[in-house]
Amino acid sequence: MAAPDAPQSSSRKKPNTRLVMICAVLGALLVLVVSALLNWPSGGTSQSGRPNQLGSAPLPREVFTAPPGSCLNWAEPGAADIRKVTCAEPHLFEVTGTADLRPQFGDDAPFPGTEQWQQIKQERCVEVSTGFLSGRFDPNGRFSVGAFTPSEDGWADGDRTLHCGLQQPGPSGKLYPITGSASTTDQSNVYPEGRCLGINGTAVWDPVDCARPHSVEITGVVDLGDQFPGGYPAEQDQDGFLFGRCEELTAGYAGSPTAARDKGLVVYWDTLPQESWDAGSRQVNCKVSAQLPDGSGLAPVTGSVKGDVWVGKEPAPRLTAPGEPGAPATAPR
Repeated sequence: MAAPDAPQSSSRKKPNTRLVMICAVLGALLVLVVSALLNWPSGGTSQSGRPNQLGSAPLPREVFTAPPGSCLNWAEPGAADIRKVTCAEPHLFEVTGTADLRPQFGDDAPFPGTEQWQQIKQERCVEVSTGFLSGRFDPNGRFSVGAFTPSEDGWADGDRTLHCGLQQPGPSGKLYPITGSASTTDQSNVYPEGRCLGINGTAVWDPVDCARPHSVEITGVVDLGDQFPGGYPAEQDQDGFLFGRCEELTAGYAGSPTAARDKGLVVYWDTLPQESWDAGSRQVNCKVSAQLPDGSGLAPVTGSVKGDVWVGKEPAPRLTAPGEPGAPATAPR
């Protein structure tokens, strides 16, 4: 049977992020890099007609005959209960099409290793998914590409079909539900106001309750299309607008203009690169967080900026990626 892939770091980029102390000059910027883990389980149906397997259960044949635009969901970590649902229901995968690997891998080609599969998925499924979205795939947005691959037995039987789709992973690689088709959903990589993102060492991690240690608290969502209705705005123009707008939104969210600063937090925001703008993304987040005393990264923050806040002086404990790749997360984005 085919086992799920191990978590792998992804090269998928995130929106540019600006960190500015409210009392500092605009030029004091810190770019935060958030790496999403891209992983996806294996499965398929061999050319001989034998079902390949995912985890401990065979995958239903209908999964591999689902046309582009079909949506799939499951609840078990191994995805043994995978099924088709309407895209209006929460789902973890939207089918975007297939890629034929036979021109690249002949009958005698060895079964790809985990890292090679990740590279193949990125190369082929970005192309397939971009076509499905009529050329408007945001590589920095909320969706990443995933794929069901042939199992090792299926590969030996001649299966060379990659079943591509879109998914919504958190920084750890856990998958978050999508509601609605990706073809009609804003791809902006934003979280709702009030969401706190966990912390792994000094890095941003999956959403958590704000009462738990976290790296980031979302204080607002800004639609840059309202301010810039014309063409793509240069990043310095985005910064110039967001500097004041995020101060304003954070003050309203926290309860006073000085609440964040008084509690040792700083305000920062995302900016959009041109490729995201061209794909139709317009929204960015305003956020608050704190740096470690030595400036080496984000400090763990406990409590919402709306109330009592404790800022740690040491890095948070390091966490591991999910033990079961592709496992669905329970908290909504």
